This record gives sequence, structure tokens and C-alpha cells, in this order.
Amino acid sequence: MEELLIPGGTTGYIVPADRPGRSTRFDLVAVRHGRTLVSVDTRLGNRIVRAALDRSPPSGLEGGGWRAEVTFGRHRFDFARVDPPSGRPTALLEVKSSNLRVGRTAFFPDAPTVRGARHLEALARAHRAGVDGHVLFVVQRRDVDAFAPNRALDPAFARAFDRALDAGVTVRAHRLNVAPEGAVWGPAVPVRRFADPERIK
Repeated sequence: MEELLIPGGTTGYIVPADRPGRSTRFDLVAVRHGRTLVSVDTRLGNRIVRAALDRSPPSGLEGGGWRAEVTFGRHRFDFARVDPPSGRPTALLEVKSSNLRVGRTAFFPDAPTVRGARHLEALARAHRAGVDGHVLFVVQRRDVDAFAPNRALDPAFARAFDRALDAGVTVRAHRLNVAPEGAVWGPAVPVRRFADPERIK
């Protein structure tokens, strides 16, 4: 988040978090980036998606029955729709949060992520085995028009992204409208396989 956390030049928003064992009494949850408020709370995406699944699911994720933190194979996924008689997942959903913007495009990741690539590989395998695979990128800012994987920064993640798409995994991106009072679910933005942040700059 080096483009967001600029020493002496960033306005941040904090909330109390006075729990035993913490080294600080507050969490940094959002920062100003130009005229835009950007969430830096990586837990926010899952909370927002949980609420959306219950109340107003994104297209293709309707139907209810989603459970949080479900293990399938060797991996734990953020959400799964489970068949009640068998207890076997029929759909898996992984949520990733993005707050990196270059031009009007959001990118993920902002640092190499082996774990993120493994999740996408696992979703591709599950989808090929008959379990619907979904990944939802939650863009934690409102000033973007599209989403793309950050190929320049993390080629391994980009390859896993491509393999997941090719296997039939559904990839979506939604942006959030972030305000000092909180964040609300925003509109979907197009997902692009290729967008070079160096060229956009």
C-alpha cells in the first residue's frame, strides 16, 4: 500500500481496538487518496459480501444457503453453498480485497501472494470436479471503472487467474462506496484479463 500510506501526507481514519495482546489500541481502517476515501481493512470485504449474500446477492450468487469458512479438500474457502443431505459443497466462493488503483483500473494483488494463487488453483480444480467455483474481488474504493490481475507484480497469481477463468470459474469485481460513516456495496465493474499498470501510468 505504498501509494496510500505516505509518511506525513496521508489522512487516516482509526477505530478503537483495545484487545489483550495488541501492541496498539486502534485499527487503521481507511485513508484519503486524493479526493477518494479508500478502505484498508482487509476484513471488510468478507463482512460486506456476507451481508450482500444474505440481502442482495450479486448476479449468479442468488439462492441463499451460503456458509462461511468451509473446508473443501486441503483448502478453506470464504463461503460455500452446501448440499444439506450430503454436507458436500456445491459451490465455493473466495473473496479478495483490492485497493490498488492505477488510472481508472483496480488491480490485485498489491504484493505477491502465494496463498491467493493457491486459492484460485484450488477453485479451478473444484470447478473441474463439478463444484461451481466463484471468486469475487471487492474493490475498496469508488474511483475505478474496471478490474484486472496485477501481472507485472505477481505473474504466478496472474497465471492462476488465467487457469481459473479457463476452467470455468466465475470471476466478478464489485466496488465499494466508502465514507467516514462506513462502506456500502457498490456496482459491479468489468473484469479484464489484461491491463498493464505501467502503460496506464
